[in-house]
Amino acid sequence: MRDRHEEGVRLAADGDFAGARAVREEVVAAASGAERAQALLNLAHVVDLAGERERAVELMTEALPPADGPLRALVIASRADLLPSLDRWDEAWRDVEAALTEAPDHVALHNSRLGLLMMVGQLDEAVDEAAIAIDLAAQHEPAYLEHLHACLAQTLLGRAWLHHAETRLPEALADLDRTAALGMEPLTGTIAAMRARVLATGGQYAEAAVAAREALAHTLEPSMVASVHATLAEVSSGTGDLAEATEQLALSRELSAAIGDAGSEAIALLSSARLAYLASDVERATALYDEAEALVTDDPRRLAVCLHGRAALAVLTGQAHEALGLTDRALALLGPATPLELIAVHQVRGSAFEALGDFAAAEACYAEAADGCDAAGLWHVSLGMAWWRTDALVRRAAAVTGDERRAISLRALDLGLPAALAAEAVRQRFPHGPLRERWVALASAPATRSALLAIRAVEDSALAVEYIDHLAGAVSLDSPAAVARDELTSFPLPPAGDFELPPRVRADPAVPSTLDGWIDVAEQRYGFGVRSASVVRSW
Repeated sequence: MRDRHEEGVRLAADGDFAGARAVREEVVAAASGAERAQALLNLAHVVDLAGERERAVELMTEALPPADGPLRALVIASRADLLPSLDRWDEAWRDVEAALTEAPDHVALHNSRLGLLMMVGQLDEAVDEAAIAIDLAAQHEPAYLEHLHACLAQTLLGRAWLHHAETRLPEALADLDRTAALGMEPLTGTIAAMRARVLATGGQYAEAAVAAREALAHTLEPSMVASVHATLAEVSSGTGDLAEATEQLALSRELSAAIGDAGSEAIALLSSARLAYLASDVERATALYDEAEALVTDDPRRLAVCLHGRAALAVLTGQAHEALGLTDRALALLGPATPLELIAVHQVRGSAFEALGDFAAAEACYAEAADGCDAAGLWHVSLGMAWWRTDALVRRAAAVTGDERRAISLRALDLGLPAALAAEAVRQRFPHGPLRERWVALASAPATRSALLAIRAVEDSALAVEYIDHLAGAVSLDSPAAVARDELTSFPLPPAGDFELPPRVRADPAVPSTLDGWIDVAEQRYGFGVRSASVVRSW
């Protein structure tokens, strides 16, 4: 029987499933008791490999009565691995859970439960189950370890992507860190690609660019390469390089189309349409939305993005009522929307209401979008919204008089000045070079302009002087010893690391200024430092 069993193993390894099946049927016919149970299980595996899954499950069921102890647990685990493909989920769950109460340390059972959890998308439980299984395998069955580590990595990557979709970015990064710690070299590029996407979504553009370039240095699936180019496009557009963003999206679209990935191709088209909208190229944006919509007729979420984009174009072309109708349709398609989706839709709805002169409704939409940004930690989106809303409020204030004008102007100042202070401070997060300067041009400079307009609207000349002093003190040189004049005029290279936050600027260093209070507001509102605790005298 041992010889015949080994012959069956050899034939199966050679792909001769018919021969292996015939040999193992002989073994089953000659065996009894526990040996018969093992022979039935071996036969079932060959039958499954030959594509007869129903018959394989029948053989495993036949093996259960004569099986006992660890063999019984193994039969149950093997059958549970097959039952879901026959849409017999309840049996699989029931068998595994019951068997685990009898054999709680059986690695194969935990492996089966892990597989079931992964298949139904219960990723939190799957991560915990993988940890239990790995610990048991390390003690009792090391042969399972490689497979279990691979399952854990797959589960963590899936959960990281889910967290990203839910805009739970710190949790997504934590899962990616945990996956990287497993040390699985083939996943290095995938981890870097996903990390780049999460970082870009969170506005950490410098770090995202580094991770994306790292990902491209590894061998990736074509679909992942397309995704990385889409991420690089987001980094470029987020820092003001629309030409580079357009080029990266063209690469992403070309790769996606080449492999027949309509979903990824649609994403590239939608992003390209957004760039055309930002450039006020209505004709091109409309054509790109038409192309994208043709690819996503069966995908409600991406169809909703098309409608949202068309709504933005409608506002741009003076069709605010039509824009509201399009956003209503988009929300209906989304159902439970993600934070990013809600933010985008409420921004467009706000601009539509503003165009119609319904400022209360517009402000309600903007406030809802801003709350979504705060809840999701999307500080970079909050900054952009703040100076955009500031400009709108300044325009409204100019159209009224008296107390109403004062109230609107103060609201503009409350939005605009903290956002400008924070946007200027964010450049400290970028490495020295073009990326930093593009951020300054795209976000910091417009925010500064909006803040100055808001200060002018409230007619606070003293605050204006303090803010100009603040802007003039944006760079400082910290040296432990006296610096000679010739050294100062030689334009030394900047330090290798990041600059420290610049000091606060006051007319009297001992007396806090009005702007100090606004700096405190900005740091509290956006959650990061704007200026250091040190103080220098105003020029």
